[in-house]
Amino acid sequence: MNCRLLCFAFLVAKIAAAYAVSPELAALQQQYAFAVAERVTIPYDVGVEALNAKFLTALSSAGDEAKKAGSLPEVLAIEEDKKRITGKRSLPDKDDETTPASLKKLRSVYRAESAKLAQQHLAAQAALLPSYTAKLKELESTLTKGDRLEEAKEVMQYREGLGTLEAPLMAGSHSTNSLGMKLVKVPDTDVLFCVHETRRQDYAAYAADVSGVNDAWKTMQKDGVTMGDRDDHPVVGVSWEDARKFCEWLGKREGKIYRLPTDEEWSIAVGLGRAEKRPSGITPQMLSGKETTEFPWGGSFPPRTKDKAGNFGGIEYHEKFPTLPWLEDYSDGFATTSPVMSFKPNKLGLYDMGGNVWEWVADWWDAAQKDRVLRGASYYGCDRLRLLSSYRFPQPPSFRGTSHGFRCVMVMR
Repeated sequence: MNCRLLCFAFLVAKIAAAYAVSPELAALQQQYAFAVAERVTIPYDVGVEALNAKFLTALSSAGDEAKKAGSLPEVLAIEEDKKRITGKRSLPDKDDETTPASLKKLRSVYRAESAKLAQQHLAAQAALLPSYTAKLKELESTLTKGDRLEEAKEVMQYREGLGTLEAPLMAGSHSTNSLGMKLVKVPDTDVLFCVHETRRQDYAAYAADVSGVNDAWKTMQKDGVTMGDRDDHPVVGVSWEDARKFCEWLGKREGKIYRLPTDEEWSIAVGLGRAEKRPSGITPQMLSGKETTEFPWGGSFPPRTKDKAGNFGGIEYHEKFPTLPWLEDYSDGFATTSPVMSFKPNKLGLYDMGGNVWEWVADWWDAAQKDRVLRGASYYGCDRLRLLSSYRFPQPPSFRGTSHGFRCVMVMR
């Protein structure tokens, strides 16, 4: 057994021990995860590493030629692609008129080879799935016959969620996980974004399964007004650390990698694409509020009621909190939080990228590394600057607020 498999076997054993499922389901999950690692993930990772090494060599050669020719734009473009590859970031989905011809040619080869690896990855995983789901269905039947109904239900939900997740995932296509959370592939990233903010019902499943979870999320109030108290509303009152631990738990539950989105991924998902320049040393603080014309709803400020722009601090909010700033003439039907997916999604199919609750992302606010970053405004949003797609809000990672929630992303492998 090689080093990769030994390391993965150790990880799988830890996952099985940490996730409180029936021993039969844990055993099947462990067997499947190991098979996926041996036949799918590790071969794919090895292939990607080889492809990246080959591409970097080609980029270096092209860069040397561009330097000899004195073409600075070409050199800079090539260096940027080298940073993308070494930083394990995706290449742009499409080239534009500024892309040098030499780089277009190299990217074309890379994309073709990458697509082949992706298809091989999908085919290898698809080949494993039928026998695994058959074993899960057999276990579900056995547990049902043994009157272990809760465990049988757990197997059924896991099996159904797994079936949708393993389908081929292209940009814009949707899937659903074992908690019923919907995810979509966001172009120019390596992750699937949950299309909605993490709900109370999602967080409740985590809190019921893990001991010691802080219960502030259950009773959050603003000036005596309860919020986030319904299953389909986003959970609030969770810290950055709480959100990170939820993602880790969900990953263990499904044998996947879940995490908070990075600040850059969130910018891409909200519609800023790669308009924000990120040279070495740039921090979210430096980027906050710099794009002065982009709003999550795609229109101008202030948002209009008829556009169903999102859940912001409008008339209903003002009625509950008359002394606080508000958006005059804007009505969204909710004084505080609203059910997820109540308003129009953006072009990528993502809901509430503006309003409802602030969303924790993975990054530190600045070089001091004392605060983490929140994006997207909330149900009290009414200030033009804070409603900009590029606005960031710093808070200590331990802070739990009445308007602070999060959404997950799942890493594609």
